[in-house]
Amino acid sequence: MNNQIVYQIFVRNYSKEGSFLMVQKDLERIKDLGVDIVYFMPIHKIGIKNRKGTYGSPYAIKDYYSITPDYGTIEDFKSLVNKIHDLNMKIILDMVFNHTTPDNVLVDTHPEYYFYRDGKRGNRVGDWSDIVDLDHSRDDVQHYLLDVLKYWVNLGVDGFRFDVANLIPLSFFKMARKELGKDVIFIAESIEKSFHDYLKTVGIIATKDEDLFPTFDSAYNYSWYHDLEAYLKKEKTLQKLVDALNEDETLLYQVGSRLNCFENHDLERIAHYLNNDNLKEIIRLFAYLKGNVFIYMGQEYGISHKPELFEKDPVIWTKNDEIYRAYKDAIMLKKKLNLSLLDKYYFDVEENKLKLTIKRTNGEVLTELFNI
Repeated sequence: MNNQIVYQIFVRNYSKEGSFLMVQKDLERIKDLGVDIVYFMPIHKIGIKNRKGTYGSPYAIKDYYSITPDYGTIEDFKSLVNKIHDLNMKIILDMVFNHTTPDNVLVDTHPEYYFYRDGKRGNRVGDWSDIVDLDHSRDDVQHYLLDVLKYWVNLGVDGFRFDVANLIPLSFFKMARKELGKDVIFIAESIEKSFHDYLKTVGIIATKDEDLFPTFDSAYNYSWYHDLEAYLKKEKTLQKLVDALNEDETLLYQVGSRLNCFENHDLERIAHYLNNDNLKEIIRLFAYLKGNVFIYMGQEYGISHKPELFEKDPVIWTKNDEIYRAYKDAIMLKKKLNLSLLDKYYFDVEENKLKLTIKRTNGEVLTELFNI
């Protein structure tokens, strides 16, 4: 998994049609960019009860075995899977196992599967009105979710991105890993340190990032992303970002890999903060970071508008060939460098630039400056 390129797609807003077919038509371009893994945000039916916005959040799921009708049929999905495999890429699906919509099919068939507070289904943490939490302490809940994974693997899916993975017992993922085998991809949407600290104050112990490995192949870079965001917004110094990067390297050295996203469906577009020259520098940084390159649909063209999560808000595919070439070059460079989890990284500030020194396992030393 290390050095693989992951491309995130929100089918509803990938095109005006919002269908699997329109994604399938664009797969050869995605492959040409250098992508290895196509990651789809949840494709399941969305609940009606307490729905946010017109279309609802894809993370408020009504039935894990279903497909949103607007996206197409199960046969359309199978055709999409086959095309991805024909292009020698892999497909992973977003699995939202922490919670469901309040009108999920399980509410009627298995009401005991849910978390209750004062006799009412609810959330352990947060004020998300459109979802209710599952009770993962129950073995029957864990086995139900395992069967869901098996269903999609049997349809040709190569792996999963697990929403708020730290909040779900690691025992579940270890069981799933044992049942599904080491070749099925497991990516954790890990949570930032501030949220970990908050959870402790309300009596919830979440899995630490370093403990996600080796069960997971990769985990999000939220350990330092918000320091980057604060730096770009001129709220923190470059030294603060450097300190966060070095702390993360110490935490995960030889342990696990990061999914390095500079934007996604939850985060602001990176082009929102930067002009073309600075954007090209941060794209170049992609090639040298340990772990995966992550690209959110449209990011490769420097698009600055982030699609709405609860509405129909298609990407306007304004093509910036200069930025596209910068991403493609960075991806080619990353694959050429073939950096290892055993390489030792050290970040510093030099002449108001981000300095990265990599001591490779073969004794080679790489030094790069990034004007971000």
